Amino acid sequence: MKRKIRYISTLLMLLVVTLTSSCLKKNLDDYPLFDAAEITLVNAEYRFNGSQMMNGQPVVAYQKLNLSQTVDNNTSTINVTITVPAANGQFTTTEKAKVSQNKLWFYMNISTAATIAPIGDTPKLGDPTDATKPLKYTVTAANGTTRTWTINVSSFTNN
Repeated sequence: MKRKIRYISTLLMLLVVTLTSSCLKKNLDDYPLFDAAEITLVNAEYRFNGSQMMNGQPVVAYQKLNLSQTVDNNTSTINVTITVPAANGQFTTTEKAKVSQNKLWFYMNISTAATIAPIGDTPKLGDPTDATKPLKYTVTAANGTTRTWTINVSSFTNN
């Protein structure tokens, strides 16, 4: 009986391996690698210790900032205007007063299959950023094409 179970288990295992093995390489077209190295959208947020706790530590909360942008594709420059929204929920008036241009978090949409890396003293995305000076990033397309982008905060309002 044990021999029969082992035999059936072996056959099932071989069947599973055969059915899940990749045959995707057969007769597929080769598509060109994406060549775009664009930043298509810039966003900014403010992060702070929220009122919720986990393991005795405050959970990080964030407030998305109102942002508009003007893209100059000829110079690879994006000028943004940032306005801090009204206080609401955990984002109290006291917390709103702490928002400054020299401690913001940026995130961006970039071209499909591209990567992005900071240049010089520009912090990597996900780290607090001093946006009082230009931010410079290199976007590398899937085919290796690179493009250097500069992001300038041309206006920052926290009323």
